[in-house]
Amino acid sequence: MATIEKYRSEIEKAKAKIGELQKKVRDLEQKIAEEENLEIIRMVKAVKMDRGELSAFLKAYASGEITLPEGDYSGDTEETEDEE
Repeated sequence: MATIEKYRSEIEKAKAKIGELQKKVRDLEQKIAEEENLEIIRMVKAVKMDRGELSAFLKAYASGEITLPEGDYSGDTEETEDEE
């Protein structure tokens, strides 16, 4: 019987640790989302378009009226800021 209780105790400890780790993962995922949003905001502000111009550009791009030239757009925003 003592062995069964020991296993149950270990299970409870493991479940508690799993819960803590799941919370940590959720917190880290939220931080990633916040940083991605901030990065998007910085990129949008670097373009220096007013709200109407930006809206029109995004709508035109989404509808296929305009396309971006071929290239690698995965780089960081520092390159865009340095070009100004």
